[in-house]
Amino acid sequence: MNGRRGSAIVLSMLLLVFLSALGMFMVSVPVGTGESVARRHRAAVARNMARAGANAAIARFPLVNPGGSPYVRRIPVGPDVTGRYSVTSRKAGAETGPGPASRFEEIDLVSVGSVTDLSDAEARVVARIRYGPDPDGPRARILKWEESGPR
Repeated sequence: MNGRRGSAIVLSMLLLVFLSALGMFMVSVPVGTGESVARRHRAAVARNMARAGANAAIARFPLVNPGGSPYVRRIPVGPDVTGRYSVTSRKAGAETGPGPASRFEEIDLVSVGSVTDLSDAEARVVARIRYGPDPDGPRARILKWEESGPR
């Protein structure tokens, strides 16, 4: 018994050092958050590109691309990321109000936003716009705005 005196404290100190080292290692190892953050960022870029495409198409009214051909634009949004939107618009119908100067048109547009290196992260905006005369000049009014895609 005399030779083992104080060995419990030495073993407990070694166990404490070992568990501390194991804890520091576990904290320093990433748990897959890097990839999910990059994917979430790219999904947000795709969603914002779809919104930007719809707003750009509204700003271009009364121009509507003939035959439903898409209006496409690519925009670099970072060192490794390029966003893209494609907007297709078509006339949904025309209506006339009470006076001859109150004719307006309804236009459907679909804007698809994406990121060049992530094909499954497409966001879509579907909108119906009423474009017509106003006392202050022609104006567009959003009748419907629906967004879909990754969050």
